[in-house]
Amino acid sequence: MHEDPRNDSDPNPDQSRTDPVLVPDAILPATSRAEGMPRRRGALRHYVRAAVAFLLLGGLFAALFVLPMPYVVESPGPTFDVIGSSDDTPMIDISGTDPDTGKAVEVDPVRRTGDGTGALRMVTVYETGGPGRRLNLIELAQAWFNERDRIVPYDQAYPSDVTQQELDEAAAAQMQSSQSTAGVAALQELGWTVPGTVTIEGAVPGSDAEDKVEQGQTMVALTTPDGVRHPVDSASVPFAVMRDQPVGARIVVTVEKDGTTSDVTITSVSGGAGTTGSKLGIYLSADVEMPLDITIHLEKVGGPSAGMMFALGIIDRMTPGDMTGGQSIAGTGALAYDGGVEPIGGIQQKMWGAVRDGATWFLAPSTNCDEVVGHVPDGLSVVKVSTLSEARSAVESIAAGTGDTLPTCTEQDAEDLESGS
Repeated sequence: MHEDPRNDSDPNPDQSRTDPVLVPDAILPATSRAEGMPRRRGALRHYVRAAVAFLLLGGLFAALFVLPMPYVVESPGPTFDVIGSSDDTPMIDISGTDPDTGKAVEVDPVRRTGDGTGALRMVTVYETGGPGRRLNLIELAQAWFNERDRIVPYDQAYPSDVTQQELDEAAAAQMQSSQSTAGVAALQELGWTVPGTVTIEGAVPGSDAEDKVEQGQTMVALTTPDGVRHPVDSASVPFAVMRDQPVGARIVVTVEKDGTTSDVTITSVSGGAGTTGSKLGIYLSADVEMPLDITIHLEKVGGPSAGMMFALGIIDRMTPGDMTGGQSIAGTGALAYDGGVEPIGGIQQKMWGAVRDGATWFLAPSTNCDEVVGHVPDGLSVVKVSTLSEARSAVESIAAGTGDTLPTCTEQDAEDLESGS
């Protein structure tokens, strides 16, 4: 007899069990236990990939918009008509009495846009990437593809520890100095006498003047190798005298301090490539006695490079008629007290700014010819000048329609400057 393995109490002993059976995981086959795991691992991989992508995008965002780039970009800045006005305020205010006649000085009226007269435009450079606001990668890339911009390594533009406030203060001081110098040079160009006292502020390190002069001494006179004594009775004398002296000239400098006068002999040094004459290697300041009140209204613009154009504006206002002959003339150049035009920076960007604002002529320092040649924008004629007198004559020639005869920068000029000759 065989026993039936089925439970006798099963109501359907002859039918197979169809109800679900719950079995602990511990006794499931290996394939069954792993069946749900790939789905959970796939989700984890998805989250990891998303997190990595987020981090990469964040890093890219930081590189594009946050991380500072070690460069500075120079772009064409705005231009200003120095013989014009802004909101009924003239750029240049001149008032006072002519000491020779005792009468109030006569000044030409201010030019107004659209009145048929010309313009004398000072030009500027707009700079980004300085200590106050460093460049990001996108801004750097935009500048790279813009032919009008110039990219400069940060460490070539600024000392590593300089602050924006220090830069602003220095630029404001340079602008104030350029305005003062322009007034002196312009009046002297017109035949006025502008007395002044010249004070020594120190010596250029490494020059022969080091340890021979001291801060606070008054420069009384300069005696050149030919034995001629030049009294320093105006701010322009030291510059005018040294412009005619070769490098290596032995100059006797007479100084005075606290009532004591003494002579020191200083061997002159080079003023740099393209400059004429030589330098004493002494830092100077000047206290001038201006016979007229000259005020230049220009806010939020700094630096020394507008001196020549300020001086031309003063000359134009103090001489009859429109000196420009209806032409729009731009220019740049730092100015010495004796009217010497000194080199400046960013001249290529300044030429672009001049063309953008309608100028057809541009006055450039002869010592910047190496940066001018090959970079003159279409529609702009560049005239090289070395002195305020040359700049004044150039404007008058342009007004007379003979501007094409004026000297311009040549490849030989550029080669001479690059070689230091």
